[in-house]
Amino acid sequence: MRLLKTFVLSACLLLAACAGNRQTSGSPGDYVEIDNPGFTMSPNAPAKIWVPRSYVESGLPRGSELIKKGTDKVLQSFSGTSSQPQPVGSQGQPVNIAAAPSPPVAANQQAAGSAVSSFSIPGNRQGVAASQPQPFAGRVTSPSPATAGVRNRLAIMEIGQNGLAQAMYENLRRAAIGVLLDPTQTAFLAQYATLTNEAEKAAFATRLQQDYGANALILLSAPEGVASGKPVYAEVYDTMGGGLLRRFDAVISINDGAEQADKSSAVAPALAPFTEKIRELVALLPWYGRITAVEGNRAYIAAGREVGLTIGQLLRIYRNGKFMKGLGYAPGELIGALTVQGFVGPNGSFGLITEGQGVQAADLVSAE
Repeated sequence: MRLLKTFVLSACLLLAACAGNRQTSGSPGDYVEIDNPGFTMSPNAPAKIWVPRSYVESGLPRGSELIKKGTDKVLQSFSGTSSQPQPVGSQGQPVNIAAAPSPPVAANQQAAGSAVSSFSIPGNRQGVAASQPQPFAGRVTSPSPATAGVRNRLAIMEIGQNGLAQAMYENLRRAAIGVLLDPTQTAFLAQYATLTNEAEKAAFATRLQQDYGANALILLSAPEGVASGKPVYAEVYDTMGGGLLRRFDAVISINDGAEQADKSSAVAPALAPFTEKIRELVALLPWYGRITAVEGNRAYIAAGREVGLTIGQLLRIYRNGKFMKGLGYAPGELIGALTVQGFVGPNGSFGLITEGQGVQAADLVSAE
C-alpha cells in the first residue's frame, strides 16, 4: 500500500511540474486549478495544483490503472509487438511482417551448416552419417551413376573333347565381349557335375556364380563330332537363378579330304556365327553381384575393378529372386543401397551401406 501511495504521489508531482510550465507549453484555458490529492502525504506539497483540463473531465488515472498500463506495455514487448510505426505497402495498407516470407538462405550457407553435423556419402543425397544407415523407404533416394562400364562375367564350357571351349574363348576375347573366365577353371569344376539335362545344366550355372562370380554360362556341344555338315550348339544359361536364356545352332563346314589339323582350325570359323548373337544377348543382360560378407555397415562384394565398378558408385541391394522361364532372372525385394568405397584383390570390392538395414551375405547388388 505504501508503494502505491508513493507511486501516485510521484505522478502528481510530475503533473504539478507540467502545470508549472503551463504558460509556456499551452494556453491558460488548457489547465485548471484543483486541490492537491497528495497534500496530506508530504509536508512540502502545495495545497493547490494546476492540471490539464482533460484530466478533470476524464478523471485522474488511478494507481491500478497505471500498473495495468505498465503491465500491458511489458507483455507487448514479450509478444513481439512494437509501438513503432508499421511498414505500409504501395497502396498505403499496413504490411503484416509476420506473414511475409522469410528471405531464402544461400545454398553455400546451407552446405556449410550441414557440413558441421555430418559428412555426405557419394550417391547419398541425404548426407547420411557413416555409422547410421537410413531405414529403407522402399526406393533408392539417390540416383545411380552411369553404369555403362559394368560388364558381365562369362564362363565358357563344352560337353565333350572337341576343342570348342578354347575356340569360343578366343572368338569372344577378340570381340571384347564381357569379362571371360579361363575355360580351365570351368572345366575343373565340371569334373564333379553331370550335365545330361537342362535342370543339371542350370544347377551347374548357379554353382559357377557362387564360386567364380559368373553372370552367364556359354555351354558348347558337338554331339556328332567335329565334321563337315555336323551341327554344333551353343546354349546360354543364366547363373543367378539358373535357367536357359537362349540356344543357338550352326553347321560345321569342312572339306571331306581335309587333314585333322585343318579340321581343328575349322572349329573357330564354325563358331563364328555365335559371336555376334552372344554379343547382342550379353548387352541386354543386367549385371548382378553377390554380397559375400557383412561387417557392421560395410559389405563385401564378389566383383570389383575387373567388371568395371568404380569408387563412389551406387549399387542397389536385393534379397532373393528367381528365374522366369522365357524371360530371365527377376530380382527379389529391393531392400537398400550401398556405395562402393574400395577394392579387395583382383575382383572384389567393399562398400558402405547407406540405405536399408539388416543386409546379409548372399544378398544381391545391381548397378541399374
